[in-house]
Amino acid sequence: MRLLKIIAIQAVVAAALFEIALRLYNPLPFRVRGERITLPVHQKYRFSHEQTTKLEPITTHTKNALGFRGPDPPRDFARRLTLVTIGGSTTECLFLSDGKTWTDVLARRLARSWPDSWVNNAGLDGQSSYGHLILLRDFIVSLRPKVAVFLMGVNDIEREDLTTYDQSLAPNWTRWQRAAVFLEDHSEIVGLAHNLVRMARTSYRGFGHSELDLTKLTRLEDDSKVTAATLAQQDGPLRRYAERLNAIVEMCRTNGIEPVFTTQPVVYGDAVDPVTGVDLAAIQVRGAINGRLQWRVLEMYNDAMRRVASTRGVLLVDAAHEMPKDSRLYYDLMHFTNEGATRLGDVIADHLEPYLKTHTELVGRVARN
Repeated sequence: MRLLKIIAIQAVVAAALFEIALRLYNPLPFRVRGERITLPVHQKYRFSHEQTTKLEPITTHTKNALGFRGPDPPRDFARRLTLVTIGGSTTECLFLSDGKTWTDVLARRLARSWPDSWVNNAGLDGQSSYGHLILLRDFIVSLRPKVAVFLMGVNDIEREDLTTYDQSLAPNWTRWQRAAVFLEDHSEIVGLAHNLVRMARTSYRGFGHSELDLTKLTRLEDDSKVTAATLAQQDGPLRRYAERLNAIVEMCRTNGIEPVFTTQPVVYGDAVDPVTGVDLAAIQVRGAINGRLQWRVLEMYNDAMRRVASTRGVLLVDAAHEMPKDSRLYYDLMHFTNEGATRLGDVIADHLEPYLKTHTELVGRVARN
């Protein structure tokens, strides 16, 4: 018994020392922990891609005074067309250089009609609609841009974990769930552990950033049992995803921000890659799931977005259908090359420009003819 007490005391002391050490220096400074987001203000990243063929050898990624990508807010912010793009890694475009993301392409297109427009990229790698609601609450609402463009869907697939934003959607939240969130918010150790689990789960689901050679991926034929089981798992997550989409619309419009929804494009699905000739429906995407099945699953989430956009009168950019399934546009299964980011930026701009010209209350000054 005495030995157990000694071990317990030593464990508590070790944990306390580790907690203090992480507060002084955390070698893995994750930007999301529990119900809080820490934005990387005034940070500059330099990435080397010497072993890749679809990315530039060196890319530079800069964060501004807000922790976003793009120019700092101007003093006459309220008088301008102001817009932020919100999403996960396919919005942040972690490995694309400043000026090369689809948000940058969109900004240049909008500047043709609104030369003093202000556009920022608020994408955060790994974020789903859970995180977007927190980002809105803690940062975007106080900034008050006139428009927020959301690209989302893939990070919400099969998400079951709850946040405090879901308390109204899940009234039976237990004290243990609340205690777990409190610990993650206030403990470096718990926060680190949860983020490492998220990293592992993300890697398993094929959401990393490594360049992929489609010709070397395992071929997987359709399996009726896997298909039925996978599709059956989506009912609960899809319902909650739709609830969060509605919550995003509500929060935006309550605070004078007009949301724009963009469905999630990916390279896999019912198509043949025009570059490699690979059947994109038969490639292994994750576990026993091939490209055809994963595309069916993603389209269920895209359909949820389409329905909410139609019901709530939100402008929808259906990039999932408008972006070609072409490996020149992606360096893996979903992340864009420079060419892919250019294509997506143009797709969104093609829908957004005419919309803004008929919604003059959003643009501030009059558009240039």
